[in-house]
Amino acid sequence: MIVQRDKAAFIFPGQGSYGVGMGRDLHDTSAAAREVWNSVDSSLAGQFSEIVFRGSEDDLRPTEVQQPAIVATSVGALAAFNEVIGVNGSAVGSGYPIDVVAFAGHSVGIISALIAAGCTPVGEAIPLVRDRGLYMADAAQAKPGRMAAVLGLELAEVEKLVARIRNEIPGSYLSIANINAPGQVIVAGDLLAIDQIVGEGKAAGARRVVTLNVSGAFHTIAMLPARSAMNDRLVAVGIDPPVAPLISNIDASKLTNALSIRAELADHIVAPVQWLDGVRTIEGLGVRHIVEFGHGSVLNGMLRRTLSTVELHNVTDWESACDVANRLTNG
Repeated sequence: MIVQRDKAAFIFPGQGSYGVGMGRDLHDTSAAAREVWNSVDSSLAGQFSEIVFRGSEDDLRPTEVQQPAIVATSVGALAAFNEVIGVNGSAVGSGYPIDVVAFAGHSVGIISALIAAGCTPVGEAIPLVRDRGLYMADAAQAKPGRMAAVLGLELAEVEKLVARIRNEIPGSYLSIANINAPGQVIVAGDLLAIDQIVGEGKAAGARRVVTLNVSGAFHTIAMLPARSAMNDRLVAVGIDPPVAPLISNIDASKLTNALSIRAELADHIVAPVQWLDGVRTIEGLGVRHIVEFGHGSVLNGMLRRTLSTVELHNVTDWESACDVANRLTNG
């Protein structure tokens, strides 16, 4: 008799989901996670793990440091989880004991998903994400901007507010950057426009508007030079077909081949992150479990506002890796 296994999706957080010491518990406890971090250190020609585990907030803040740190932490968490369930490596492959039907990553988390889906090994993907961070940092320096979370206001109302402010400020490029959950929209743009939307958000009906601790206006036209540089960089990166679809941040479609994944990795740098639509795509696949791998639980916080019939899990340390592995393999 064939036993029908529950379907699962594996998801990975993006920039902002970081903290000094993240990933250290798994590095110290799991041989598989330690192997990931060793590969990261080797690929970046230094003791990058020491910066993440024992550095300062200032050490982790630069985009070109924060992004590979987030990816390494997420992939290390998956590797530890795989170790618990008896699978070698930091990816999902044939014969995997859990029916993973989709991978998704919020912004830079798409590269964690790329590794998890067996498309690109850690040693090749980590330098790619470091360079992605450098390209974005350079673009942000050339065209300064910020990002802010607009909370408690529906998307249509945020769009109206953004359009009005953009029209009032000559040269403004204020725009929607992330659509995360109902009532949670991220905007990005020039400094003056962000100041204005923070000041006027409550009067427009928002519960609050909060500036984010990031160094630029990501997912806007300010990042066009970064997209161009990423396009050129991706030529040298090997990408195999994923074992299950990656969910696009651009249009929530299912990415199943190297051509579409390459386009996603470059184009999503300037496009709004359609996370809410991506969650709905995952829901439509009939998943029962969604597992977030990495530091914190930012994505699960968003999902709780969107999904009611899916079980949400976090793998952040050795204890949670064991708990979630037991739940998903023993039911």
